[in-house]
Amino acid sequence: MPDPAETDSAFESYDAEVVDRVWGLARMIPGNDPEVWRKDEFGAWIHRREYRNRHSEFGWEIADYGFQRRGCGLANLRPMQWQNHVDFLVAGRHQAVVSADGLRNARRLL
Repeated sequence: MPDPAETDSAFESYDAEVVDRVWGLARMIPGNDPEVWRKDEFGAWIHRREYRNRHSEFGWEIADYGFQRRGCGLANLRPMQWQNHVDFLVAGRHQAVVSADGLRNARRLL
C-alpha cells in the first residue's frame, strides 16, 4: 500500500507563481525578513528556500484543503511545515505537532 504522504499534494508540482502566492499566505513575524522566514498557521518556522525539503526542520509544503472547501481555488492552499503537513495527511490532525520553540521548531506530544 502506498504511503499517503507520498501520493498526496505534497509531491504535486506547483508552478513558481503559485508557490510564491502560497508563501505570501504564511504569517509574517516582526523582526524577520518576510522574504526568508515566516510561520505556518500552526506557528512552526518555515524558510522560503526550503520548499519541499523534508531534510530541513524549516522545510515546508503546500497543503491542499480542497476536500473541505470546494471550488475556492488558491484559497484551498496553505503553506505548512512539512512534518505538520505529513501528520495532517496521515492522521487528519488539524492541530500542530510541530511549532516554534524560540528560533527552532519542536515536536509536541499530543
